[in-house]
Amino acid sequence: MANREFGLDKYTKPEICGLPTVDELRSALLASENSDVRNQLAMLFDDSSFVEVSAYVKRGFSDFVATEKANEFEGVICGYGAIDGKLAFAFAEDASRMGGVIDERHAKKIVDLYNLAVKNGAPVIGIFNSNGTDIFAGTAGLAAYGKIMASVSNASGVIPQIAFVTGKCIGLCSAVAAMFDFTVKATDASLYVSSPALTGAEGAQDSLIAYSGSLEQCAGYVRNLVSFLPVNSDMGIVVESCTDNLNKMIGEVDFAGDAYSVIATVADNGVSYEVSGGFAPSVVTAFATVAGVRCGIVANSFANNEGRIDVASARKISKFINFCNAFSLPIVTLVDSLGLAIDKDNEMNFFAPELARLATAYAGANVPKITVVIGHAIGASFVLLGSKALGADVVYTTDNSEICALAAESGVAFAWDKYITLENTRENLIDEWRRDVSSPARAAASGEIDDIISTNELRARICSALLMLSAKGQNALTGFKVLPL
Repeated sequence: MANREFGLDKYTKPEICGLPTVDELRSALLASENSDVRNQLAMLFDDSSFVEVSAYVKRGFSDFVATEKANEFEGVICGYGAIDGKLAFAFAEDASRMGGVIDERHAKKIVDLYNLAVKNGAPVIGIFNSNGTDIFAGTAGLAAYGKIMASVSNASGVIPQIAFVTGKCIGLCSAVAAMFDFTVKATDASLYVSSPALTGAEGAQDSLIAYSGSLEQCAGYVRNLVSFLPVNSDMGIVVESCTDNLNKMIGEVDFAGDAYSVIATVADNGVSYEVSGGFAPSVVTAFATVAGVRCGIVANSFANNEGRIDVASARKISKFINFCNAFSLPIVTLVDSLGLAIDKDNEMNFFAPELARLATAYAGANVPKITVVIGHAIGASFVLLGSKALGADVVYTTDNSEICALAAESGVAFAWDKYITLENTRENLIDEWRRDVSSPARAAASGEIDDIISTNELRARICSALLMLSAKGQNALTGFKVLPL
């Protein structure tokens, strides 16, 4: 009677057709265990540690898409696991599922993953390989990009984010990858907004790339980054027991303008992890442990364009400094630069704003900052690369450095040309300029240099300063014993 009373006698039980059973779902997942994307996840995570979440989400289809694959799983795999024993989250776009096309459910899986990662304070790795959005999904498909971007933005500076491009990352997908802290790209992968076939601009997005190599090499690099980096921004300065000699003397070595040699000399056991090595070679940015303190190192490579700052190097340094500051990594800057690179390309590519961002990055960083002039600090390079004026805690210079508004040759040509005679040659005046005008002693007398050190004690003095400045970190110091130099 009740059913008739409410008119329910008009309804019949619907036919539910084509829905898979639980066993069929599990079998379908097992069938993809050896897929390319699952093998990539296996490269990243410790053995058998990856656990998938939202595994059974199915694709949503617009009215314009054929439904013969209506039971296909959504084109992104999400989950968590351990990398070198540390918790990490990952999403991996699966091009074998409808081309990894991005739609509402694709975005929801990624957003849900980000919510878990932020709540648990652990990094996110995004594996990118997608053909873009479902054009028939209309604004809902386009909004999917926005939802992913919002999650990436909200996590920025809270947890580390690494984009791993293994296939296609084009159009707005490339913009999503650019929002990550680091972008690692497989050699044969595609990363662009508009096709190089249309623009003629091959490799135009190289500034995004922290590292490029084979899939295996890229996976190894990502693992190393995750192992080194703090898992979130709340960890504070990380200080571990130092396995290298804190007071090691390195001798009066000539680095010949090679930043890699300098970094290897300063870093514990010579180990470092370079970032963006294929971009802006006049400066090297790398992570390392120095005196057991995890930190970031910025070093000019004088052998490349005399270590001059250009648009590319300014952008590279700014991004690196901002990341270090967000995740409590002290910054060591090793200066060897003749100043700015003056040419038309730099001036046409927003040189002033990039220099402004570089200054802002150093001035805004509240982590410990140590700067050492190891060769030259001429003009703008002295100011922009971690000067006391921009907030450096400790600034040293080696006793053979040259610090001035102009290099000796340029200074003599500008100010002392009129004093050149047969007896008082240009070479004599250049030597005099270096002794008097651009000497480390004059720079120290101004109060902008804390001490003049020998190259021999470079590592020991940086170790001492780092441990002193890191004492306010949350993690206890171990093995801090400074001996007389």
